[in-house]
Amino acid sequence: MNNATFDLPKTKLCAAVVLAWVYADQSKIENATTELQAGLGNDWSTTSAFQFMSGKSAKAALDTAKADEQVSLLLAHQLAKLVCNEFGLGAVNKPDHIDRAELMAAASARH
Repeated sequence: MNNATFDLPKTKLCAAVVLAWVYADQSKIENATTELQAGLGNDWSTTSAFQFMSGKSAKAALDTAKADEQVSLLLAHQLAKLVCNEFGLGAVNKPDHIDRAELMAAASARH
């Protein structure tokens, strides 16, 4: 197994936090953060979930996920990149046309 495979559970937990944040539902955010901390430790937060999801390790890990999971994980990755770039949470570029094309291709492949 490669490191990306080992990071897949972490990626899923962090993606759940990012996607809950998109819904702006405080109870979903709290539940996702509780699960994140239960799985990865109390030092993990919403901010650290966004930072991890915006990075290369999460991107590599989501590529190892099942096809039906990849679209939501890729969406979480791109949203995390956007938020981290916008709010200065890390040295990450906002999603570009290549990211958008990748998301569209992944979504189209599901149908």
